[in-house]
Amino acid sequence: MWAGARLRLATAVIPKVFQRVVVFIIVQNTNHTFCQLIELAIFFRVCFADKRAEAIPRHRRQAIFKLAHDPLAPFAASRTPAGLYARSRWLGGDPRLEWATARAVAALRKGQRTDGSWSGSPLATLRRLFGLHLTQREPDPAVELALDWLWDRAMAPGGAPKSPSARELYGLPFTPSRGDALWPAATLFLACIFGREQEPYVLDGLRHLQNRLAGGDPLGWAARNNLLRALAVHPEFCRGRGVKAFLEQLPGVGPERGTWPRCLPFHQTLNALAHLPGRRAIGLLRPLLPGLAAAQARDGWWGRSDREFKSFLVVHALKNLGLLPL
Repeated sequence: MWAGARLRLATAVIPKVFQRVVVFIIVQNTNHTFCQLIELAIFFRVCFADKRAEAIPRHRRQAIFKLAHDPLAPFAASRTPAGLYARSRWLGGDPRLEWATARAVAALRKGQRTDGSWSGSPLATLRRLFGLHLTQREPDPAVELALDWLWDRAMAPGGAPKSPSARELYGLPFTPSRGDALWPAATLFLACIFGREQEPYVLDGLRHLQNRLAGGDPLGWAARNNLLRALAVHPEFCRGRGVKAFLEQLPGVGPERGTWPRCLPFHQTLNALAHLPGRRAIGLLRPLLPGLAAAQARDGWWGRSDREFKSFLVVHALKNLGLLPL
């Protein structure tokens, strides 16, 4: 009788792949105690669960985000830096991609001055560098020279350039704010994504941004978003007290928990939050997902202006969060 009970327990709680082993043990030795059987079952189950979790890709472990329209199709013929990134990383299999990327990189490099800038303009230099990040990806001497030039202009005490308008920032992951928030954040963001994230002067700059977010600096939501953008791409500061302060300042979002702050740019902030480690960001963003799906247009994109880049930010965020296949 006890052997039959043990047999039924084995088939109920132990994965099939191990059931024959356990049944053999029970049949051969009916003196195994109940506790020993339970310990054996737990051991097999834990081992099996661990191996199964390792075998499942990250994007398959989470529920796939359902969209009514294909968000990648509009990028298929795009020649913008964001579009070429999408074609390279998310679409693939395009025989014209290498040629289109080479042309885009040549166009982005064209007109660079010997001092490293484009037209002596911080905004033009910022745009070209971000475009090269999306296409060329790796830094080279021309990129390094441009980073140095932009650093000298953007990080000068009391001498930050004037903040651009919203239209002037189309295609960039920043939003109009006071210049002493936008330019240091944009410059530090570029320094991090081009491999300077461990340079002492970059760490000092990021520490300053972190203190501004965490120390009660009277910043508007647009300025806070720009600071978050720089901190979010650094492997250490993305977990720091500046980011934590931003998340604490951000009110509950979604219809049930309040409204999105009026001056906080949605698409840029969504993308920045999706770069953060841990579950806090997805917890804040989860109430927005139904509205995000409903806001998608029939052509697959989002937004009323700068639509391609806003859609790029959304898709990139959803992939980072594991809500779209990688």
